[in-house]
Amino acid sequence: MKTARMGYLYVAVAAVIWGSNGVIVNLVPLNAYIIAFFRVLFASLALLPLILLTQRSEVIEAAKAWKSMLALGGLLSLGWAFLFQSMKLIPIANAVLLNYMAPVFVALLAPIFLNEKIEGRTMIALVISMAGMIIISSQQGLHVGELNLSGVAFGLLAGLAYASFIILSKKTVTKYSSQAVAFLSYSATALFLSPFLLDANLALDPPSWILLSVLGAFNTGFAVTLYLNGLKLIKAQRAVILTYLEPVSAAVFGSVFLAQQPTIHTFIGGFLILSAGYLVSSK
Repeated sequence: MKTARMGYLYVAVAAVIWGSNGVIVNLVPLNAYIIAFFRVLFASLALLPLILLTQRSEVIEAAKAWKSMLALGGLLSLGWAFLFQSMKLIPIANAVLLNYMAPVFVALLAPIFLNEKIEGRTMIALVISMAGMIIISSQQGLHVGELNLSGVAFGLLAGLAYASFIILSKKTVTKYSSQAVAFLSYSATALFLSPFLLDANLALDPPSWILLSVLGAFNTGFAVTLYLNGLKLIKAQRAVILTYLEPVSAAVFGSVFLAQQPTIHTFIGGFLILSAGYLVSSK
């Protein structure tokens, strides 16, 4: 029982930490793709000592599946870049909530790529989550050409990319060490995003570099490792439910640091999306 409680604590703390990502993204004056690059770069550097000390053979073994690692890196590149872009265009809480369409996308994609039979609850969850998405989007002004509409679209694309990452990683982590897969996929992500540095102005002030370091080393390297350790101690379906603390903490961080007060649309739409995700993942 004590071990399980530690598992719940690890996952919950990781989810709360992830909720601060949007604040950092909004405070750093770089585009979403470059921020995503430094996130994975600093995360890789943070994980490097652990890899060298305890995971060298596991990394060598996992590197043999280089095609899967590149694919995971590509999906992470898209997912985080889309999410960060969404966070810059619409309130952080809304962007994170739209990203939490991922569990529903997973349920829809699983029959195609994992040979899992689609269930009635999946269709119900899809209807509920779509209703939530429409409610959140309605406060953004659904008019073609508006940046707010782009923010909603980027949030949904982030959820789709994350769902695709989950589908592929489900097969990958059963064969290789989770830390090794994380390190290699982060490295591949940095490779994919590096071209965006060519025309970038990196003359940032020290606080911005500190925030990027925190986003990579702490919010990603440390928090993901904490999450993986918790995942070993509790059931995956319960871990997924606990990660729903992320949009809650995102709303709190956005309110405190960016004066982004949640609206009634956010509460209602967010409740529907999280309820749909819970319905899919709590079987």
